[in-house]
Amino acid sequence: MLILLLGVVVVASTLRAPLTAIGPMISEIGEALALPKALLGMLTTIPLIMFGMVSPFVARFSRSVGMSAALMIGMFILLCGLIIRIIPNIPMLLTGTVLIGIGIAIGNVILPSFVKWRFPEQMGLMTGVFAATMNMTAGIGGGLSVPLSKVNDGGYQYSLGFWILFSIAGILLWMPQLRYNPRLSVTESKRPIYKSKLAIAIALMMGFQSMNFYSTVTWFPDILMSYGVDQEAAGYYLMLNQFAQLPMTFLMPVIAMKMKNQRPLVYLFTTLFLIGFSALLVNKTIFIVIAMIATGLAGGAAFSLCMLFFSLRAKTTEDAIELSGFSQSVGYFVAAIGPMLFGYLHDVFNSHTPSYIMFFMITIVMFIFAFISSQNKYIFE
Repeated sequence: MLILLLGVVVVASTLRAPLTAIGPMISEIGEALALPKALLGMLTTIPLIMFGMVSPFVARFSRSVGMSAALMIGMFILLCGLIIRIIPNIPMLLTGTVLIGIGIAIGNVILPSFVKWRFPEQMGLMTGVFAATMNMTAGIGGGLSVPLSKVNDGGYQYSLGFWILFSIAGILLWMPQLRYNPRLSVTESKRPIYKSKLAIAIALMMGFQSMNFYSTVTWFPDILMSYGVDQEAAGYYLMLNQFAQLPMTFLMPVIAMKMKNQRPLVYLFTTLFLIGFSALLVNKTIFIVIAMIATGLAGGAAFSLCMLFFSLRAKTTEDAIELSGFSQSVGYFVAAIGPMLFGYLHDVFNSHTPSYIMFFMITIVMFIFAFISSQNKYIFE
C-alpha cells in the first residue's frame, strides 16, 4: 500500500510542474529563441490543446490496455517530451511540448478514476492528496525555475529538464501497479455523455478554472515584472500562489464529501478570486502578496472540486473515467484559449490591462457552471 501511495503522489507531481516551470522562464525562452509573446503563450496552450484532443480517447485506451498500463504509457510519453523539450531549437521545443501534453492528458484522466477504484472509501481524502501534490509541485516548478536556470549557467534547459527526474521516479514507482490492471467496460444502454447537462456544466467548470490556472501561471510573473519585480522574485511570488492552493486543495474534497451540495464552496472560491484579482491591480508589495494568496486559495478549491466531481457525480468507476475524459477534453479546449489570448492582447495593446478584465470575466463564467455542477445529482440518472 505504501508503494501505491508513493506512486500516486509522484505521478501526480508530474502533471502540472512541467507547465508551471515555463512561466518564470518565458522571457528567457523568448530571448534565446527569438519568439514573440503570442507564440510564447503557445508553450502553455499546446499542452492544453493536446489535453483536449487526447482526453476523449483515454477511456477507450484504458479499456484496451488496462488502467495501470495506460497510465504507465502516458508517463513514458511524458518522459520523452521532457527530454526533447530541452534541446535548444524551436522544432524540438514544440515537439517536446506536444508529447508532454499527450502524456499529462493520459495521467489527468486516469488518476481520478484510479483513485475511485482503489480507494472507494477514502475518495475525498485521496483526491485531496493527489490534487495537493499537483499544486505543491506546481509551486515548486514556478519557484525553482530561475534558481535552477542559474546552475552552471544552464539556462532554461536546466530549469525545464529538472522534471525529468520526477518522471523517471514516477515510472519506477508505478511499475508494481501493473499487476493490478483492470480493463473497464461501459454499459451499452447509457446515453452519450454529451447529452447530460450536468456533464456539460462540469466540463465547462473544468474549462474556465483551467483557463484561470494556466493563464495565471503563464502571465502572473510577466505582470509582476511589468511592476518592476525582478525575474527571480516573480518566480517566488508564483510559488507562493501555488503553495497557497495546498490547504484548499487538500481540505475541499474532504469537506465537500460531507455536504449535500457544494454551493457554499463555490461562493467561497469565487469571492476569493474576486478579492485576489482586485488586489493585483495595486502595485504594492502587500497587495501583490494578498493577490497571490487569495487567488491561490481560490484556485486550489476550484481545482480540487473539479477533480472530485469527476468521481462524485458518477455512480461507477466506468462512469467516472468517461466523465473525466469528456470534461477534460471540453475543458482543456476552452482553457487553451487563455494563455495565447492573454499574450495576443498584450501584443496588441502593449499593456496588461486587458488581462485584468479577462481574469474577472473568466471568474464570473466559472461561477455559473460551478453553481450548476454542485447540485446533488449523477450524470446518468
